[in-house]
Amino acid sequence: MQKITLSWLLLFVILISSCVSSKKYKAATTAAQTAKTSNEELTKKNNDLQTQVSDVISSNKMLTDERDRYQTQGDSAKQQLKQMQTSVDEYVGATDAVHKKVADKMADYSSRGVDVETKDGMVHVNIQDDLLYKKGTNKVGKDGETVLGTLASALNENPNLKVLVVGHTDDRAGKGGDSWTVSTERANSVVRMLKNMKIDPSRLTSAGQGQYNAVGDNSTPEGRAQNRKTEIILSPEAFKLLNKNAGN
Repeated sequence: MQKITLSWLLLFVILISSCVSSKKYKAATTAAQTAKTSNEELTKKNNDLQTQVSDVISSNKMLTDERDRYQTQGDSAKQQLKQMQTSVDEYVGATDAVHKKVADKMADYSSRGVDVETKDGMVHVNIQDDLLYKKGTNKVGKDGETVLGTLASALNENPNLKVLVVGHTDDRAGKGGDSWTVSTERANSVVRMLKNMKIDPSRLTSAGQGQYNAVGDNSTPEGRAQNRKTEIILSPEAFKLLNKNAGN
């Protein structure tokens, strides 16, 4: 009887031991599964972070490249502005020099209807018709020839100046033709005279504005006298440089 009891007791102990081992196994398995799941989640999060880091690095490179591009453009713009400012300074200096030289040359005629001014970046020499032309004609008179000879000496000292001669009339200058014809013929007479005074004809241009750019009141004798003039416009060579820079 005692042997049987011991046998059952031993079997009971084995069964208990097996149950305990099974529980430990299941617990270990569950823990392992949990650890695996947690590891997978951590791996996914790590991969996501790596992707985000790569995106940030890529975005940062794009921003850096964009910044560098703008920096290069800014430096180029500054250089162009500097070049333009240099050209403007050169042009202003050249214009001032021309103005002074021409004004000095023409000073003796300032009280007789000659005016020298700088306007729109160019030197304008305005000569009243009474001084320049024979009365009632479009031909340059003796006094006009003397005035143009003095101007021509200044022009020959500045061979790079371009010369535009523009005739102007009052509203009563259309006898025998319209005011454009009269003003243009007068400008042509001046251009021919300057050519005869050894001014390179490639520097010369003539035009007429008739009565349509009046500076005085055509309803008064004084105003009409102001409008009867020839305007000689001088452009320094630096004007080309300004146009070139502006085109860039």
